[in-house]
Amino acid sequence: MRILYVISFPPFPIEVTGGAIRSRLLLDALSQCGDVRVLYLNYRGPDHYLRISSSSSREENYLSVSSISMPGTSGSKYRSYLEKASRAVGMFFGSGLATAGLRVSDEAERTIDELCGRNEVDLIVGRLCRPSAAAGLLAEWPVPLIIDADDWEPSRTAARLQSAPRYNLLLQAYLQRELRGNIYLGSKVLEKANHIWLASEKDTAALNRIDVTTLPNVPISDTGGEIQALGPSAQGSKIIFSVGDWGKHQNSDGMNWYLRQVWPLIRQRIPQAELRIAGVAPASLRRDWGAIQNVHLLGFVDDLRSEYEKAGVVAAPVTWGGGTKIKVLEALAYGRVPAGAKHAFEGLADPRRLENIAVIEQHALTLAEATVQILINAPMRHSQEIAAIQYYLDNYSVAAFNKYVEETVRSVMTGRAEFLSGDPLHEVVGVQS
Repeated sequence: MRILYVISFPPFPIEVTGGAIRSRLLLDALSQCGDVRVLYLNYRGPDHYLRISSSSSREENYLSVSSISMPGTSGSKYRSYLEKASRAVGMFFGSGLATAGLRVSDEAERTIDELCGRNEVDLIVGRLCRPSAAAGLLAEWPVPLIIDADDWEPSRTAARLQSAPRYNLLLQAYLQRELRGNIYLGSKVLEKANHIWLASEKDTAALNRIDVTTLPNVPISDTGGEIQALGPSAQGSKIIFSVGDWGKHQNSDGMNWYLRQVWPLIRQRIPQAELRIAGVAPASLRRDWGAIQNVHLLGFVDDLRSEYEKAGVVAAPVTWGGGTKIKVLEALAYGRVPAGAKHAFEGLADPRRLENIAVIEQHALTLAEATVQILINAPMRHSQEIAAIQYYLDNYSVAAFNKYVEETVRSVMTGRAEFLSGDPLHEVVGVQS
């Protein structure tokens, strides 16, 4: 089987983010189903060159990659700003995909059309709704389409709109238009895709469609393999650890809230408590956060395992936005208790069981108090750490991820063959062993 995999940012280990990890997992899983060709939508400019190895273990065996320069990325900064302004105007006055701030790349659409015209593709898999739309995947194609809609936005935008200050009329207007665009984009994805993967059980349940299923996120180790659980945390650990890409507003906004509202309450109860923050952060945040007592900014950390080993609690202070919830899962995989607002845990499996393992509190006071209890009560913490490991093993693993991708691909291809001829085309639907 020949699979075209459409992505818009480099997969792990080229980047080390939750989205990059999911892109790598999906790439590896698809590679077990057939021969994968990558169509890379380059939003980073003409100087960005991408080579993708055939495995997350950094093997010197590279996949076929076609790179498309997306609108606004080549040429001067002026042209880039003009492109962004044009898309913003489209959200307010345009129609169709323009309402979602999107414009289809003619080059990407033409490339896909040529590949399909030469009969070089049996299946297209688009990673994320917005890049899939920008590549022209929501047009009519002669091959099946699967979209990994990890950026499914309508419900998230609606939540942001609900929480936005009523006096901020400009923000209200922008979010209203964004919601309209996201609803349109979501409807087109549902209309055109043969199958849709979502990362959230909650979003899947809300749609309640047979062609929409949950493909859960799975964290991986620094070397690209399964995470091996740690032993119990140190009896006297008073360390809270947090890791993320702090250049993203949904992450930095959450950490700002945590440092202003939650951290002072924890320090009142445990003066010796430490907060260790890993991940790249803008200079302004490094300056502000670094000035807070007992907060240690680590920057990029190559070996996260050693930081998780020191921690008694892992803070997950994400209060809005999309994303993969990958750091919550990573904490559970290592056997550490994650603590954060409800949003950080939305869409994860078996929520009732998770509530007995993690610290899930919406308000600063209750989050701080529950975190303090975990830090000062080592026997209770160790019991929850054991439960965290078992929860993770029961619900998430790379092997289960790969199996589910294979089953979906087989089902989509078989259904397509039966639709076209009434008899499965085994030479097309066969999945590599």
